[in-house]
Amino acid sequence: MPRQVKHPELSQLSPKAKDAAYKRKWREEKKSDPTENERLRQLQNEYKRRSRAKLKFQQANSEPPAKRRRVATPDAGPSDSHVPVSNYPSVMAGPSDDAPNTSDRSNTPNSTTVPGPSDVTLDHTPVQAAPSRQFSDISVTTEPPPVTGEVMIELSCIDHTTSRNDVPGLSPRLTPLSDLPDDSMDLATDILGVQVSSFSDTVQWSSGFTTVLPCIWKEGKNICQADADTVRYFSQLPESDPKSSTHVVHIHHRDWSSRPEELRDLIAQTLREGKCIVIRGADKPQAAKLDVDYLENRGFSQFMRVSIHDVEERTRDYTYPQVEGTIEEFIRNLDDPNKIQFILDLPYTGMGIPEHLRLLDHGIVHGWNQTTAEYPIVDSVHPDNFLVNGWALAHHPAVLTNFHHDSDGGVTFVQSVLGKKMWIPAFPQNPNISRTKFLEHSLELTDTPIKPNKIKANWHMEVVTLEEGDMLIQPPGQYHAAFTPTAAFAKGAHCFNYEFLHEMELSRHHDARNGKYLTNQLHEHSLDTLHRMVLHLPRASSHTRLFTRPLIALCMMVINPHKYVAAGSSKKNTLQRSTTEPAIAICNAIVKHFWKDMKTAVSVYINGPNKSRDRQSLTHPGELINRPELAICLQPFTQL
Repeated sequence: MPRQVKHPELSQLSPKAKDAAYKRKWREEKKSDPTENERLRQLQNEYKRRSRAKLKFQQANSEPPAKRRRVATPDAGPSDSHVPVSNYPSVMAGPSDDAPNTSDRSNTPNSTTVPGPSDVTLDHTPVQAAPSRQFSDISVTTEPPPVTGEVMIELSCIDHTTSRNDVPGLSPRLTPLSDLPDDSMDLATDILGVQVSSFSDTVQWSSGFTTVLPCIWKEGKNICQADADTVRYFSQLPESDPKSSTHVVHIHHRDWSSRPEELRDLIAQTLREGKCIVIRGADKPQAAKLDVDYLENRGFSQFMRVSIHDVEERTRDYTYPQVEGTIEEFIRNLDDPNKIQFILDLPYTGMGIPEHLRLLDHGIVHGWNQTTAEYPIVDSVHPDNFLVNGWALAHHPAVLTNFHHDSDGGVTFVQSVLGKKMWIPAFPQNPNISRTKFLEHSLELTDTPIKPNKIKANWHMEVVTLEEGDMLIQPPGQYHAAFTPTAAFAKGAHCFNYEFLHEMELSRHHDARNGKYLTNQLHEHSLDTLHRMVLHLPRASSHTRLFTRPLIALCMMVINPHKYVAAGSSKKNTLQRSTTEPAIAICNAIVKHFWKDMKTAVSVYINGPNKSRDRQSLTHPGELINRPELAICLQPFTQL
């Protein structure tokens, strides 16, 4: 009885086309079975890991790379005896025919070549060598048997008596798995050719993590090469050291979980001095996948309309890279290797600040919560006054967020929930720099990889790697960049605090002059909240710390609001509110009581009480305000 043809519709094709069609159909069948698809993925990753381990071992021992060894089954036919091989540790080509030839690329000291497709080929199909950076699926033939057929690997032979669900063991001449690099440090292998372009280079960071570099391949080139150069530059920066960093404070949540008040005091002290603080283990890490179900479980419908930042669009127009879309479209594009997208403004109200830290949000706790009985809300209120205290971020892999500060001068909380982030804060080398020079140097940050020596002379940078569950809190106006190496979900918040208003004023001063270049998301709400914070002062508790420079900054922003309208925002918005007159009256009373007039107050704010520029840091909060004197000053405003 003649053998039944499995796919009769392919019988009219040429042998080569028929072979490719059979491969494609078999691959689709395997991918439709989640268990089998995962098994093949793990097997493929195992081969890649061994290949990298052998290459590193040979380099460490100054041995030339060994030639590939071909292992054939006893029934291999004559057509299998002339398979071209490479002398370089590489892997076999997969079924993809459109992968580029990158063999002429030179390697850089900081890049790590991630091997490409699986070495598994079944049922005597001719195999061709491919460049080591090519990535594709496992190559198979028309009627593939279990994974016990012909196998070509770089390190060892597979034991054909092994169960098809077993991962093959290492050859005795190789380094044991326990001595190999930790796979958790490799953030590139699983996504190359799947969620990021197979053309993507990789790089190892000072922390030991290996990541891809941004790449969108168009017309034979990477249109994101500038981003790739910037990320490579960042990878060479030192990882923030908990013991020696003078700009970033590192703590672990378990050491402070029973002392929330002390933790809030530590955070406040750190931020008002212009430093960042990292809280490790602020929440339990999650093992999950960024998909529609994941976001649905956090309250985001797949049909929700969002503003998506598109990196390809950003190469055309840096200031306006947004495209309109839905959550579903964003997730669908996650599996397009030639798209890099992210969402910055997913509303997550009330979820951005942990409950035990919410008292740091003075704008809500003191401003809005405690003034509406005396000063009812009668104006239209911008929703950002409440939405910014909780938001979420969603990122595709390989997203670079260039240097910027968060607009409108809020404290920033950010917590990595799913995936990792490389956070790069930048601090001026000279803490006593003038406001004018600080703005000039800030604009230099947009040319980080182009002017590295100049930037190094003016800025100190370090990398803070945020693992799942870690939280970073940074002061208002903190310049920072970020790289998201894999698909990620993060949450965070902005808030205002009486102790950091001097840093807020400097941030808004920069926004007013170059906001569209120095921030990545404009907000236009802060004046309402600042009015409320002023209205609260006559009834503020003595436990609320008030410092000289933040208080002067608050008065400056309320009395002269037109000086702080961000560049690029709507100039038509009226600055007059029902709260404007009483807020300005309180500010004028404070300025007159402590400094006689605004000119003197500004002089103290910029130069310090002794007018000595070299003693006044931009982040220095000044001295504590005399609270009995303030009570006398504001007593007329406490009458019912």
